[in-house]
Amino acid sequence: MTSGLHSQLPKALVAIFALALASASFDVAHADDEKPGFFKKLFGGGSKTETPPPAPEPEKKPAAKPKPEPEKTATKKSTSSKPPRVIITTTGGKKVEIGKKTAPAKTVAKTETPKPKEEPIKDVTKSSASKDNEAPMKGEFKEDDDDKTASTEKSKAVEVLPANGGWEIIKIGGRDYVTAESIRNFYNPVYGFTTFRTQGTHFWLGSSKLILKAQIGSQEMLINNIKFILSFPVMEYNGKVLFSRLDLCKLIDPVLYPSHIQNAEFFDTVVVDAGHGGHDAGARGIYGYEKDFALKMAMSVRAALMQRGFKVILTRATDTFITLGGRVAIANQTPKSIFLSFHFNSGGAAATGIETWALTPQSAAATISRGGGYNVNGVTGNKQDSANIALATAVHASVISRFKFVDRGIKRAQWSVLTGCKRPGILFEGGFVTNGAECQLVASETYRQQVSAAIGDAVLNYRKALESAMVKR
Repeated sequence: MTSGLHSQLPKALVAIFALALASASFDVAHADDEKPGFFKKLFGGGSKTETPPPAPEPEKKPAAKPKPEPEKTATKKSTSSKPPRVIITTTGGKKVEIGKKTAPAKTVAKTETPKPKEEPIKDVTKSSASKDNEAPMKGEFKEDDDDKTASTEKSKAVEVLPANGGWEIIKIGGRDYVTAESIRNFYNPVYGFTTFRTQGTHFWLGSSKLILKAQIGSQEMLINNIKFILSFPVMEYNGKVLFSRLDLCKLIDPVLYPSHIQNAEFFDTVVVDAGHGGHDAGARGIYGYEKDFALKMAMSVRAALMQRGFKVILTRATDTFITLGGRVAIANQTPKSIFLSFHFNSGGAAATGIETWALTPQSAAATISRGGGYNVNGVTGNKQDSANIALATAVHASVISRFKFVDRGIKRAQWSVLTGCKRPGILFEGGFVTNGAECQLVASETYRQQVSAAIGDAVLNYRKALESAMVKR
């Protein structure tokens, strides 16, 4: 990554990332026809550009997630007399409208500055996952816990460092933060930002190609209405909005600038992992067990990937038990490959939505308490941090932006199937089997085929987005 990287960025890639603003109420049936840009190839979703109003309203916080309830029996049916809500609009089902979000007003941004160097992984060790993760297929993917809320209290130790290559760096409590102005200035030649606004605790950075929204004190960030969970909360100091340097290097830059991801390697094979199996049934859903749904999804994804020219290796093709280490070994022994692990969530009857997991970066904590804790020294999978988050973004956004699913976000954890993986890898949670309507979709072959097609396109687009970086290697 060099200061001249903007001039090196292929014009095609600039166009690839130019997702038109994705209003939450857009018609997914026409999304592919309406949207140009980077999200088209990397993310696979979006909609027409909207003109920001002069005074945006603060973004509303989502309702608190209910705590998990006891698991339901596999044979118990939905008690509702009404048919489950259909949310796949591409097959002609009933559309579910989500409240529209208002884009911010316009201002003008300029000036290009050099990019800060990313700190290398200090040590590569064995997985530091929690004891629950070490137990064979138990505890790692059980009922969903409430998301961990990071403390937003500022340390009294604040140090404003001299500008580093044009980057404003402020150290708070020993951690480096970069100003939002620095981020705007660096990526402005690519995205042409016209909006840079703070209203209360809400922050917007946007253009016709990309809108980034964040809130001071929160770890949630939206890029073109796709939710990301940051490693550290957004901060404010002296009127300046601050993002941690770790989040800049491990999330923002790989997502906004995938063509310069380091260590990018060409791949033509996808290792598809169906979670659980055999004596480990996984989550118990309204219409069946997670292990069976995961295997059916894996087979459907396999077909979609093969149609797009990829070779596919399955960690299991039948109802058999494979250890977590065995799954990782298959991925690591498969050359020129990436790794996709498929699971389904469990929680309270009202819990719903899609979430995608990438490995926790070194020097950060997992998104949830059961996700392996604080990653002190780094693990094997951290060598692929940038590729991991780009792959997670491609898959998650492709599914979320095509269907009316609740977006639970792209999150971080030290799951055992990710910590030791030497290939780019993610874990995809395709819905809640403990939610009657959502489990009915999960049990539907049509649902699995539609989602598999979106995932197949995402993998193809992910490879295209990283193509120039692969060629350089």
